[in-house]
Amino acid sequence: MGMGLHEWPLVFFTVLAQSAVGAFWVFMLLLLTEKSERAATRTHYVMTVLWGLMAIGFIFSTLHLGSPQRAFNALNRIGASGLSNEIAAGSAFFALGAGYWALATARLLPQAWQKLPLLGFVVRLLSGISAKLPSIWRPLALIVVSIVGAAFIYAMSKLYMIPTVPTWNSAFTPLSFLLTALLGGSTLALALLNSVKAAERLNGLLLTIAWLAFIAAVIVTYQQYNYLAGISSAIHHALDLVPSFVPVMITRFVLIAIGLLLLTVGVKKANTALPLIGVLLIIAAELLARIIFYGLHMTVGMAALGY
Repeated sequence: MGMGLHEWPLVFFTVLAQSAVGAFWVFMLLLLTEKSERAATRTHYVMTVLWGLMAIGFIFSTLHLGSPQRAFNALNRIGASGLSNEIAAGSAFFALGAGYWALATARLLPQAWQKLPLLGFVVRLLSGISAKLPSIWRPLALIVVSIVGAAFIYAMSKLYMIPTVPTWNSAFTPLSFLLTALLGGSTLALALLNSVKAAERLNGLLLTIAWLAFIAAVIVTYQQYNYLAGISSAIHHALDLVPSFVPVMITRFVLIAIGLLLLTVGVKKANTALPLIGVLLIIAAELLARIIFYGLHMTVGMAALGY
C-alpha cells in the first residue's frame, strides 16, 4: 500500500492542529456573542481540550524532526523558510491562545484552587492580572488569536506548495487543510459544548457548517482525483503512488457521514456520548485523508525519484 504512513507524526500534527484552530474559531464566535456568563464559563472550561490537542500535535511534530532541540533550529529562518514560518505561526497560536485561556479561566476557578501551594500562586497571579486589564482585552484577544490561527493554516499550506512537487502544488492543498479545520473544528467544538450543555443556540449553525464542509470535501476530492489523473513523470503516474486512493476516500466519507449522523442525533437528543464518538470518527477520517496526502509526494524529474 503506497501511502504516507512513514509521515505519521505529521499526519497527526496537521490534523489535530487544524481541528484545534477550527474549534477556536467557533469558540470565538460564541464568546463574542454570548451574553450568558454561565455559558461563557463552561466554554472556557472545555477550551482546555484545544490546548491539549495542540500540545499532542507539537509532540508529534518533534518526532518528525527526530529531536525536540531541532524545533528551535527550525525557527532560524523565519520569513525565508516555509518550515520556520509554520512552526513560528503554530507556536504563536498555541502561546497566545493558551495565554488568553489561562487569563480568562483563572478568575473562574473555585477559591479552593487558590489555596494550593504552587498552582494557587499561579491562579492568584493570573486572576490579578486579568482583573486589572480593561474589559475590551478579551474580545480583542479572541480576534487576534483567531487571525493567528488562520495565519498558521496558511503557513502550513504554503510549506507544502512546492513547485517541484506538482501533486501538492495546487489549490487542493490549502482547500483540504481549510476543510479539515472547518469540519474537524466545528464538530469538535459542537461535541465539547454539547458535553457541558452550553450554547445550544449554535447547534443548528455548527451542524450546517459541518454538513456543508462534508459536501465540499466530497466535491474537492473528486476534482482532486481528476487533477491527479493528469499528473505524471517519465516513469510515474501520480495515482500510482496511492493505489488505494478511491477505497480510502470512500472509507473516509463513510466515516464522516456516520460521525455527522451521530452528532446530529446526539445533539437533538441531548446525548453526550454520541457526539464524542462522532467526532472521533471524523478525526479518524481526516487522518486517513492526510495519509493519502503524504503518500502523494512526487518530485519533478527522474533523479529525485531514485533513478
